[in-house]
Amino acid sequence: MFTSTQGQIQLFKGKIIYEKEVIKDVHIVNKRTNHGTNSNDFGLFEIPVFVGDTLVISHINFMKKEVIVTEKNINIEILKIELNAKTYELEEITLQKTKSIFYVDPEILPPPIVNAKILKLPYANTKKNRNKNVIKFKSGSIISIENLTNTLNGNNRRKKQLQKMNYEDNKLAQIRKYFTNDFFISDLNINSDKITIFLNYCLKKNIITHYNNKDKLGLTAILIKESRTFPQDKTEISLKKQ
Repeated sequence: MFTSTQGQIQLFKGKIIYEKEVIKDVHIVNKRTNHGTNSNDFGLFEIPVFVGDTLVISHINFMKKEVIVTEKNINIEILKIELNAKTYELEEITLQKTKSIFYVDPEILPPPIVNAKILKLPYANTKKNRNKNVIKFKSGSIISIENLTNTLNGNNRRKKQLQKMNYEDNKLAQIRKYFTNDFFISDLNINSDKITIFLNYCLKKNIITHYNNKDKLGLTAILIKESRTFPQDKTEISLKKQ
């Protein structure tokens, strides 16, 4: 643990998590110095800072977050930083208690018996069509089948998206290991702290498919071509999956 002093460079230690799970290959940049690093397989990272610096934390699958370095959080041995997913939103299940316009609290007065026959209405003998779009419970509550289906579908979509994120992260890590950092730095002129972002930048070119098909020549050609247009001189790079 470091004791922070205003105006003195310190080593900030953090751990990136999402829903209690660690997140690797998250990009952390000191906004003032433009110095960057990535979280490791355990979600941990270290970066030199001054009190008052701002850390920009980004990952292609999560919302960008900024953390200001303070006297308080720099003295925490390992600061846990929670990220938020970008695009997942669950539908709501709406439960409602149905009450007739003739409802009377049974503790006060028993409800009157009123129906179409007693009122001598013309539709007294007509059978009411059952609404198949709702589920009724014995408690009197109802739930829309459409809302319930949307919610279950939302949960499935969210699960599949998280599985897809984890699959892509693992494949990009394998590609990075296969080529080694020296290839990216010496041959492609990619800064070491930008390698992970560069691989995410290349996702749109189906590099994972080439890697799985063992088409290493084709994969190498894509990486070389994309390195020429990769805007690594910018602190923040907006990436969109296709």
